[in-house]
Amino acid sequence: MMGGVDEVTPAGSGRGWRISLGVCAGLLLGFFCYLPAVILWQHYGDVPQPRVYPHGSFTSFGSDPPPVEYWVSWAGPAFVVMACGLMTVPWRPARQFALPLVCAFVPMAALVAWFFIGMELFFTPD
Repeated sequence: MMGGVDEVTPAGSGRGWRISLGVCAGLLLGFFCYLPAVILWQHYGDVPQPRVYPHGSFTSFGSDPPPVEYWVSWAGPAFVVMACGLMTVPWRPARQFALPLVCAFVPMAALVAWFFIGMELFFTPD
């Protein structure tokens, strides 16, 4: 039977690979490349490092919050990746790779940021 529903089209098989590669690339990019990008941003942007806050101050920074540049250095690289991914929306093959990449990158980068910001701001070795 020709033209049946069970046929695999060449365009359909490439779509699955692009989505899978996008997810894998986003997870790897978020885990291995996000933190180095933040560190480079902080180094070359002369971002002032915040002080370490005492134990139990997770809900309030008091009168000396971390500088705005510190928060921008963490958000900036994520916004660059998201903007690059969203620029591909008009072109279908690129969109099938970039949108899964962005959707996988954002939670991975958020997890990395949450961990390292917590360590920078609230970790006091005994």
